[in-house]
Amino acid sequence: MSSNLDRLLTILKEQADLIDQLNTRSDFQYKSTQRLVLDYGKPFVTQVKSLFKGERKACFENCYKALWDYSQLSYCEGFAIDGELDFAVPHAWLVNNAMQVIDPTWIGNKFKGSTYFGVVFNREFVMEMAEKTRSYGILDSDYMNEHQLKREGFPPHALLHKQAIDAQ
Repeated sequence: MSSNLDRLLTILKEQADLIDQLNTRSDFQYKSTQRLVLDYGKPFVTQVKSLFKGERKACFENCYKALWDYSQLSYCEGFAIDGELDFAVPHAWLVNNAMQVIDPTWIGNKFKGSTYFGVVFNREFVMEMAEKTRSYGILDSDYMNEHQLKREGFPPHALLHKQAIDAQ
């Protein structure tokens, strides 16, 4: 594993453990987004140049809108880190069929060596959630869906075919 991936996973696990200890009243299956992503997610360490440049600080919107123009790409959400960050940033990015990261938001030398851990979603689920919550992003918008994802986990139709991901 890369040192950035080790750091990212350590940070996510520490945050999830802390939230689990503090959140004693919830009967949700997942008490934190971190735990949900750790359970369903996978690491992404190979990045290729983005096909376009998105708006700064608009990763969820950039990636959602890209689905309309780049049907060969898949939408991901989770957490990311670069060589200088000491915390895991909630983030969205795209992946190609080889499961390589295409990040239209984190572009430039500052983000060189970025590492990602997250979930690849089916295009239809991304569109469904945007329609339901009227916002970009799935994980950060869970509260607008009565915390269904934390309560129950992801429905089977939400995730890109698991065997396609595991084969990568």
